[in-house]
Amino acid sequence: MLHELFLLLSGHPSPILTPSGLLPSFPLVSPSERALVSTLSSLGHLHISLRNACSTITTTHPSTIARAVASGISTSHLHAFRARILAVEQQVLSRSAGVVGGYDIVSLAKIMSGFEGWERVLSYLHSLTSAMGEMSGGQLINRLRSDIHTGFPTLEAVSLHLLKIAETAWLREVSTWVLYGRLPSSEDFFITESESLVLNPVNEDETGVLKEYTVVKARLPSFVTPDTASSILFIGRALSIIRLRGGANTEIASDTISPEMTLLPVHLSHLQSLQSPLSPQKLLTAISEIRLSLSKHTLQTLLPASKIIDVVHVLREFFLLGRGEFAGAIVEQASEQVRNRWRRPGAGGGTGASGVKSSSSSVVVKEGEVSSILTRTWGVLSSLQGEEATDERLDTARDLLYLSLVKPPPAASAASTPVQPKARLGESFKDLLVGVPITLNFHLSWPLELFLQPADLETYDAIFAYLVSVRRTLIRLQTLWRGRRYLPSPLVFSRSENKAVAKARREVIKKREGIERAVWATAGLNVFFLETLVGYWQGEVVEGAFSALMEVLGESLEETPEEQPQQQQQQQQEEDEDGDIWMGEDDEDEEDQDVKNVEEKSKEQQDPESLMREHHLYLSRLKRGLFLADLQFAPLLEKFLVASEALASHIERMGRRNHLTDLNINPDTSTNDREFSECMASCRLVRNLLGMLVERLQRMDEERDIGGGELLFSGRKGGGGVGKIDRLLMRLDLGNLRLGD
Repeated sequence: MLHELFLLLSGHPSPILTPSGLLPSFPLVSPSERALVSTLSSLGHLHISLRNACSTITTTHPSTIARAVASGISTSHLHAFRARILAVEQQVLSRSAGVVGGYDIVSLAKIMSGFEGWERVLSYLHSLTSAMGEMSGGQLINRLRSDIHTGFPTLEAVSLHLLKIAETAWLREVSTWVLYGRLPSSEDFFITESESLVLNPVNEDETGVLKEYTVVKARLPSFVTPDTASSILFIGRALSIIRLRGGANTEIASDTISPEMTLLPVHLSHLQSLQSPLSPQKLLTAISEIRLSLSKHTLQTLLPASKIIDVVHVLREFFLLGRGEFAGAIVEQASEQVRNRWRRPGAGGGTGASGVKSSSSSVVVKEGEVSSILTRTWGVLSSLQGEEATDERLDTARDLLYLSLVKPPPAASAASTPVQPKARLGESFKDLLVGVPITLNFHLSWPLELFLQPADLETYDAIFAYLVSVRRTLIRLQTLWRGRRYLPSPLVFSRSENKAVAKARREVIKKREGIERAVWATAGLNVFFLETLVGYWQGEVVEGAFSALMEVLGESLEETPEEQPQQQQQQQQEEDEDGDIWMGEDDEDEEDQDVKNVEEKSKEQQDPESLMREHHLYLSRLKRGLFLADLQFAPLLEKFLVASEALASHIERMGRRNHLTDLNINPDTSTNDREFSECMASCRLVRNLLGMLVERLQRMDEERDIGGGELLFSGRKGGGGVGKIDRLLMRLDLGNLRLGD
C-alpha cells in the first residue's frame, strides 16, 4: 500500500488510487485512513497532470515566456516536490521515529504532515498551467505580478520565482531588439513587423521595401508605460535601419566595429542592473539611458537637428501650403492640365497600362501628365526668383517631392484585407484637383528614415489633398468676377442712337443684375467663408502648431537661419562705424561668450526620438485643428466644395449666355430658363451645406468647451490659446444670415 502510494506521488499512475482516492470496494480501510489516502492520491494526480501540462507547454506554446515559465515549474518546483518525496520515503526506510511507530507501523497522518503546504502549491501551479494555454507572454507576466499578493507566503515565493523567470525571458527578448535591432523569434513580442513599398522617383527599378514596426498594446506587460514602449520601439527601429541602410551607405571597412556596437557593453549593463520584479520607473530610466547614449554617439551624427529642421520646413511650405505661390501655381497648372485634357481630340476609351480613368468622364489620365503638373509648377516658382537668387528649400523640394497617381491595390489583397478607416484619412479629397486620385509623395531616403515614417508621409499627403482642394475651389470662385465685366456697347452713326442704345443696355444690365443678385451673393458668401477658413487654418492652426514644434527643435521663428548672420553683420558694421574704438575689446568678449553659448546649445540638442514624438504630436494637432479627423465636418466640406464647383460652372455658363445676348445673339429661351433654375437650385444647395458646416463648427466648439479641451494648446509666447474654434466663428459671424434660403 505504501509502495503504491509513493509511486503515485512520484508521478506514476496507479490502478487502485484514483484522483478521488481508493476505490469504494477496497477492503479493510477505515474512514479516516481513506480520507488521508484520498488527499495523498489527489496530490499524486496533481503531480502527473502538472508534469504533462508543463511538457506540452514547453514543446508547443508559441510564447517564449510561457515556455520558460513551464520549464521553470518542471525543473524547480516539481523537482523540489520529488525531492520531498524521496526525503519522506527515506524516513520510512530508515525507521525514523517521526514517521514509524511501534511494531513498524507507519502513520499516514505523519506521512501527510511531510507534504504540508504542497497541496496548495501544486493546486496553484495546476491552475496557472491550465490558463497558460490561452495566455500571451505579457498576460502571463501580469498574472504572476497579481499572484504575488495572494496572502500566502509559500505562494508568494513561488510567484516571485516564476515572475523572475518570466521577466528574465522578456528582458532577453527586449535586449535582442534594443541591443541589435532584431526582432525575437517569439510570436507574442509586443512589436510587430510590417512592410511598406518605397518608390524611387528617379529610377523605378530601385523600388525597395521598408520594414515598419508597430507596438501592439494588447501584448504589453502592465509595468511597461507608453513612453517606455515608444522608446523601445524607436531604439530597435533605429538600429534596424542602421543595419539595413546605414551599413550599405557608409564607407567603413568590414573589419571595423560600428559605433552602435561599441556601445553594446554599456547598454547591456543598463539592462543587467534591472532586478525582478521590474519597476516601471527603473525600466524607463534604463531604456532612456540607452536611447540617450545611442542618440548622442550615433543618431545625432547621422541625422543632426539642423537637417531635421530643414525637412520640417520643406514639409511645412509645400505639403501644408505654407508657401502661397506654390499653392497658386500647382492649382493653375492642374487646371490647365484639365482644360488641355478636354481639348484633346478623341479623348476617351479604356484605361491604359499607365493611366487611370477620370471619375467625371471617360478621359484617361496618364502618369506622365500628372507628374508634369509638378514639373511645370517648379518652373513657375523658379521664374519668380531672380537670376542670382538661390532657394535651398525649393531645390530640396524639387529633389524629394513628386506627384503620381494613386494606384489601387490588387484585387486579391483588396478582397482579403479589410480597409481600416484610419488608412483612408482624406482619401475623398485626392481626386478634386485633377479629377483622378493623385498623391504628393516624399522620397524617403537614408538617414531621414530615422525621423520620418511612411505613416507620417501619408498624413502629410492627406492634409495636402485637403488643403489644396479648398484652395482650388477658392481660386476658381475668385476668378468668376473677371467674367462679370460688361463690354462697351457698339457705336452707331448718330449720337441720339448711341444714347438710346446705351440706355437700353443699362436697362438690360440692371434687370440682369436684379435677377442674378442671389447667385452672385451666394458666390460671394462662398468666397468669404473659404477665405476666412483658409486664413484661420494657416494663421492659427498650422502656424501655431509649427511655432510650438520649432520651439522644441530650438529654432527662433522670428528670423530664419539665413537672415540672422546677415543682420548680425549689419549690426556689427554699424557699431564699428558709430561706436567708440575703445569698446572693441568688450565687444569681442561678448562675441566669444555668444559663440560659447551657441556651442553649448548645439551640444544639448534633443535626441531624435524626442523630436519624433513631438512631430507625431504636431501631426495630431494638425489633424484635429484642420477638422480633418472629424467624421462630420470633412464629408460636409467635400460636398460643399463639389457643390461650389458646380455653382461656378453654372455661373460661367450664365456669363457666356449673357455675352451672347450682348452680341445680339439670342440663345434658346427654354434653355436659359432651365439653366437659371439649375443655378438657383445649386445656390440653395450651397447655402444649405454652408449652414450645416457652420452648425458643425458651433457644435464642435460646444463639445470642446464641455470637455475642457482646446483645439491645440495655450500659447507659450502669446496670452491665449492658439487655434480656438470660437475665433473662427467670430470671424465668420454668419449667425444672422439665412443660409438655408
